[in-house]
Amino acid sequence: MLMTPLVSICTTTYNHEKYLEKALESFLKQKTSFPFEILIHDDHSSDGTVEIIQRYAARYPEIVKPLYEEVNQYSQNVPINETFNFPRAQGKYIALCEGDDYWTDEGKLQAQADYMEAHPDCTFCFTNGIIEDQTGARQPREFIPYREEERTHYYAADHRYELGEMCELNFVPTATFFFPRAVLMGMPSCFGDKMCQHGDLKMRLFFTAAGYGMYLHRFTCVYRENVAGSAFQVWTKESAALTARRAATVTEMLRDVDEYSRHRYTPQVRKLMDRYLYVELWNTDQAAPLKNPDLQRAYRQLTATQKLKYHLKRLLPRRFVDGLKRIVH
Repeated sequence: MLMTPLVSICTTTYNHEKYLEKALESFLKQKTSFPFEILIHDDHSSDGTVEIIQRYAARYPEIVKPLYEEVNQYSQNVPINETFNFPRAQGKYIALCEGDDYWTDEGKLQAQADYMEAHPDCTFCFTNGIIEDQTGARQPREFIPYREEERTHYYAADHRYELGEMCELNFVPTATFFFPRAVLMGMPSCFGDKMCQHGDLKMRLFFTAAGYGMYLHRFTCVYRENVAGSAFQVWTKESAALTARRAATVTEMLRDVDEYSRHRYTPQVRKLMDRYLYVELWNTDQAAPLKNPDLQRAYRQLTATQKLKYHLKRLLPRRFVDGLKRIVH
């Protein structure tokens, strides 16, 4: 008799032949007192990813549940987990890990589930992880804090995060996300209706706004940095105009988060929004961006030197702007 899983592990893959087996093995090695399922979505990989998935699905048919695409969906701005994995999840809780990352703590799921079961008012849970640069240019390092200026909001101990303080953390390892499926189902329509290309940021902010986020001080995963074809790699090669439009989707999402949280954390949300407004201002191809009140506010925060550079850049042909963007990255 099949038991309903307590946790649904949602995994997205695209050309992860080099990494996927380690990810799947790290899921299957979890030591839990409850059943779990692995929902894996392949976005039309062209390498050997599909064959790896098929092999594990055949070996663990009651656990590994694949879905294969005949056309790449991410390139069409379709949010993968929200569209293909979350709707088929059966677990009370959802855990995330992309196919090029992996878990290193066999007690990860049990620890997060235990906390959630004991604290039903918690709406989001995460841990720390290790970053491994796939180019070998940097030594492995802790994920949180991602930047040194965030260290004042990192406690190296279990800590409860309200939305305001969550906004102070630039990045949190997606491979540690853990949240109740009921919270996902209770999200406002804007959560699912609007595309935000920084989906991990959207999830952790909305889910934290629904209650609170709990950081458990454990190092439970490895995030592979600079993987070929990853979102960060794609973003470094996109045009400046596309960068501006991507940033605009984040600022729109942050407005929705502020509304959803009833403006209780507006100063912190706006501080985070200003980072993306700066990116949008610097890269936009709008004819008159300073007529936009938000972009005008971002402009006013620039130094005199930055303002001069901004206006000089606006005089350059777009092909030179795109070239400069690639050199900087």
